[in-house]
Amino acid sequence: MNKNKHLVFPLAAMTAALLAVYGPVLAQESDEVTQLTTPSSTVGVGIAYLSKDAPRFGQYSGVRDEGAYGLVDVDIVKRNDDTGTWFKLNGRNLGFDSREMRVSHERQGDWGYFLDFSQTPRYEPYTVNTAVTGIGTANLLIPSTAAPVEVPVQLKTEREAIGLGFNKRLGNGFDVQVRARNEEKDGARLFARGTPGAFEFAPEPIDSATRQLEATVGYTGEKLQLTGGYYGTAYNNHNTALNITGGSAGLSSFSPIGLPPDNQSHQLSLAGGYSFNPTTRGSFKVARARATQDDTFVTAALPGNSDLGGRVDTTLAQMGITARPIEKLSLLANLRYEDRDDKTPVRRYSSLATATSTFNGDNEPRSIKTTAGKFEASYRLPMTFRLTGGIDYEEKERSASPVRIVSQRDKTRETSYRAELRRSMSETVTGAIAFIRSDRDGSDFQTTVLNNGATGSNLIAPLHLADRQRDKVRLSLNWTPTDELSLQFIADQTRDDYGQRTAAALGIREGESENYSLDASYAFSEAWQANAWASINDNRSKQASAVSANLAQIWAANLSSKTNAYGIGMHGKISSRLQIGADLSHADIKDKYQQQAITGAARTPLPNVSTRLTSVKLFGNYALDKSSSVRLDYVYERYNTNDWTWSNWTYADGTQLSQNPNQNVNFIGVSYIYKFQ
Repeated sequence: MNKNKHLVFPLAAMTAALLAVYGPVLAQESDEVTQLTTPSSTVGVGIAYLSKDAPRFGQYSGVRDEGAYGLVDVDIVKRNDDTGTWFKLNGRNLGFDSREMRVSHERQGDWGYFLDFSQTPRYEPYTVNTAVTGIGTANLLIPSTAAPVEVPVQLKTEREAIGLGFNKRLGNGFDVQVRARNEEKDGARLFARGTPGAFEFAPEPIDSATRQLEATVGYTGEKLQLTGGYYGTAYNNHNTALNITGGSAGLSSFSPIGLPPDNQSHQLSLAGGYSFNPTTRGSFKVARARATQDDTFVTAALPGNSDLGGRVDTTLAQMGITARPIEKLSLLANLRYEDRDDKTPVRRYSSLATATSTFNGDNEPRSIKTTAGKFEASYRLPMTFRLTGGIDYEEKERSASPVRIVSQRDKTRETSYRAELRRSMSETVTGAIAFIRSDRDGSDFQTTVLNNGATGSNLIAPLHLADRQRDKVRLSLNWTPTDELSLQFIADQTRDDYGQRTAAALGIREGESENYSLDASYAFSEAWQANAWASINDNRSKQASAVSANLAQIWAANLSSKTNAYGIGMHGKISSRLQIGADLSHADIKDKYQQQAITGAARTPLPNVSTRLTSVKLFGNYALDKSSSVRLDYVYERYNTNDWTWSNWTYADGTQLSQNPNQNVNFIGVSYIYKFQ
């Protein structure tokens, strides 16, 4: 009894000491556990104001017209401790046209279901002044004489999508998932009818539905995993044709104009993987798909052609294996085969072909067989070096009609060789350099012929078919000199050389690209962090073309597109209540055409196009108490361009397209955020 009495005081003192040292840590861990099992929910409401009309700023959000907008965001998470189920409701940008909402209910590892909704607008950034009426419908009226008006018409399209799905574990390693999605799209977009030099404004009406259904059954065993499924799509266009009245009498034959027809596709697939041992694993996938298009044509150019009867059967088979036969060596091999068999009947749909036409009036089914393989080996060398080498091969076999306007070849083959040397130079520095050589060639080019069998021009090899030799060098470096600072640098250069088939050397000749990027992040403290980035992307190509097949006038274009961009940001806490942040980004895009005559008359080069976009984003969040806060957001965006491609474009009917080349806008929003358990 006395012994036990003497032990009471030392144990009590030790307990008190331990609680003094570890009590705050245990309390913090308890709070973290509580937060995971009972996460907080937030609701934010507020108002925002846009200083002026900004077509580019709100092209995809709907925040484009001067005025006030609602700010509504919801994130509700609830857990039922009795059933172990979670309920989640998330709503984003509910006050904008680009709103999203998702509701889900699940028991992790057992079952779950969800329902989501999204709305995505796309506003035409150009101002349209037109006298054409009926826009957005399938029936347009075009004035007979040029008649521009000052009242602008806003073209836009809008997608509304509803998705739902569920998943359930069936036991014994089996599970099932079902996903369905219905997307409705309506509105109008730029379109025209006519011939070069005589185009009339005829905006295409958009009113369609796309439906998707996916169902899979999976099995997960100790070594074997399998997934079998079905994926189907259906596209339904509620407008079958665009009917036009008025306009030029010479263009009256361009009515009705057929719009995209209904179509559907179905695919069955089986994929899986098997672990032969801890260091060797194989995978495979097989799939069979059928796509059809049998919607009735608006008009049949020739008797008996009421629909296309389109059908494409696709067979896919692929397999792969990864292995580590010894500790320092890793191997990877993949093989893929795809047969896209176009079984659409060949029929004559046009009687306008003449003896010297580059078409005969028949539709052209296009079948493609693709065989691709990849092998890669990686070996760990002394001094923390790792050497990786690989070979990629791809062969495509295409079908083609002999009567065509451009050259064609039945097969193309491309082989790529890759080598990379990587090293961890220290605990804080890792670098790698890689080299890739790709060679593409193929079968002989088919002789292009006219409808009467005569030889055509046959002078240009299309970009995706031309012989090409590509060399690419890539350098990467990761440096973390301290726990607070991290730097990543990537640079790559690519050179393309295209073989020339004819003495005139028409078509693509050379291609070059250079890409550099630098990312940095720094943590001044737990409360303050900063980041910065910069990138340079420069793409160039040289090509040549001829005004006519007799090569009397050959001209070249040295095309280039260069983008310089950078950004910097800082986020932190001024106090326990006040958090602020600032981000700045700028992009400068320059497109050059640099045309010049090689033979024949001199040519006037196209003007260069320069576009700049600057964005500043600021925010501040002040906590009123533990459950509520006020947030202030400010955005300044400046858009400048001299893009001439569409600006001040005028159609034959008088319709004009234009845009403000200098768009500066301020967006400010204030919201109240309530947080609860």
